[in-house]
Amino acid sequence: MIKAVYSIGGKFTTEYKASRISEDYKKKPDIMWIDIHLENHELGQEETLLLSELFKFHEMSIEDCLFPQYHPKVEEFENYVFVAVHGIQLKPNYFQEFKDSIYELNIFVGRGFVITVHVEELFFLETLFEKARIRPQVEMGSLENLLYNIFNKVVSSYEFTLEKIDDKMENLEDDVLEEPEAKNMEEILNIKKVIFAMRKVAEYQQSAYVYFNFIRASNSNLISKEYLVYFRDIYTQCVRVNQSMVMRSQMVVSLLEVYMSSVTLRLTEVMKFLTVIATVLMPVLIISGYYGMNMRFPEYSIFGEKNLWVFAICLMLISMVVMLVYFKKKKWF
Repeated sequence: MIKAVYSIGGKFTTEYKASRISEDYKKKPDIMWIDIHLENHELGQEETLLLSELFKFHEMSIEDCLFPQYHPKVEEFENYVFVAVHGIQLKPNYFQEFKDSIYELNIFVGRGFVITVHVEELFFLETLFEKARIRPQVEMGSLENLLYNIFNKVVSSYEFTLEKIDDKMENLEDDVLEEPEAKNMEEILNIKKVIFAMRKVAEYQQSAYVYFNFIRASNSNLISKEYLVYFRDIYTQCVRVNQSMVMRSQMVVSLLEVYMSSVTLRLTEVMKFLTVIATVLMPVLIISGYYGMNMRFPEYSIFGEKNLWVFAICLMLISMVVMLVYFKKKKWF
């Protein structure tokens, strides 16, 4: 699926046919944004017309759009810059299958045009495109403004996911302190996997200088000086996200320790309770064993055979009460 918004002579047009877009591009539009949604990782006839024949992008760049890149990438060519970035679009049960929530967005940036290529349907691009179609003077005021909005949404997706993780960790902490269960351990480990997957792509985007690349002097013909501060802000935001993920990783480890401590504490309480019961019943077992022997005790002559049973029961109860009072005095329960 192809859709485009562009301006020719100050007049904005929305187009969905590659042939018409190709004709209008020859009129040298002031600014053009083409969004291409690939289906089944394949280039159709219209996509090939635009990427290969009209813009004459390098075949390696086009190949990168067809096959997912596991690391962010930025390459400079003679007439354009190719960028592959990764963002997060949360799906149901994302804590269990988080890798499905990570998407790749390929961007071609040249003088006066931005082309986004993606395999998955990205809702934030749909929203940006609708805004550009409805109020193009604002959203399509400049190439830098459009590119900044796209990058900002990609980086912001990490911050939104971190907020979800914070909420999940707060609920987990309350559950662990109240009544730890085996499923809490699984949830904590799932959060740990999510943070690890996020760091795997976010740190590479920082180390590869994907966003910082647009501040370099070599790309001064694409980004004007007045917009450099915006792209520095994107890079700073990316650094801040990575630092936040490091902090979340430490919090997950701490939460895991809290879970283990809570489980140990509950186990200790159970063992204490069972130990108290066993200790309280120990005199009962001794007394019952003593009077259960098949022989005539001296107490028979004092209480008689019938009352001796009552005496033994009373002795058991008294021993139990004495033990409980002693434990209570020692504050063992």
